[in-house]
Amino acid sequence: GLIYFTYHKPPPPTNGKATGSGIITLGRGRWNGSAITGFQELFATIVSGNASRLIFGRDGMVYMSVGSGDPPIGQRAQDPNDLAGKILRLRDDGTVPPDNPFVGRAGYRPEIYTMGHRIPLGLAINPVTGSIWECENGPNGGDEVNILQAGKNYGWPIVGNGRYYGGPRVSVDPYREGLEPPVVFWVPSIATSGLAFYTGDKIPNWKNNLFVGGMRQGEVPRSGHMERIDFNPEWEELHREGLLRDLQQRIRDIRNGPDGLLYLLTAEDNGALLRIEPR
Repeated sequence: GLIYFTYHKPPPPTNGKATGSGIITLGRGRWNGSAITGFQELFATIVSGNASRLIFGRDGMVYMSVGSGDPPIGQRAQDPNDLAGKILRLRDDGTVPPDNPFVGRAGYRPEIYTMGHRIPLGLAINPVTGSIWECENGPNGGDEVNILQAGKNYGWPIVGNGRYYGGPRVSVDPYREGLEPPVVFWVPSIATSGLAFYTGDKIPNWKNNLFVGGMRQGEVPRSGHMERIDFNPEWEELHREGLLRDLQQRIRDIRNGPDGLLYLLTAEDNGALLRIEPR
């Protein structure tokens, strides 16, 4: 009966003035049918303008994303004593599990599960393997889908498949030993937001396919859409298909519904909750 969510709480004023960004925070409360009651703040991270996503893993732990951005702020994604650019793993009360990969290691925040992320805006459980998949925004190119593994480094901003907005490449070689490569990437970017494996039975041909929301492609306005990706038995990409381009809507989130259908949220002034049904 508890609802978990991330939000931005106001930070302390700077020189007596409020700042524009908030502190990414995990909270929970109980839904009584008309309101959330018994609210509790569980864990506060950093001041950031980025959004945060969370998911419960099959181990019962909360996995929570904290973005970074472009350098110099983006360098914090490689700092093990900083929560920026990390996926965190927490108990359901906001405390640190004793089996987290960096517990007891000097110079490392014990909440960290993975590091080296730019702006993660999607988390999903693979229904076959149980692993947690993540999507994140690159800059001008280099959006990624990653399979999260405890203690691994996903490379930002050391390597990437895109360019910074001013034109330079993030790296000439997007692969480096010791840094995890993505399972899917986009050049140009589609501004990934929202991630879901289809687990319903209403559209059998989509079973276990991955769906990724896109807010715009290649910096082109009104180019938001949804992408469907299928894989071979080793979870290597086979095909991808762009859907709903004619709507020209920014897709913000994708979820499975209890009715076996997919639901999407659009990020527009006149936004909508969409339901995808078979013909």
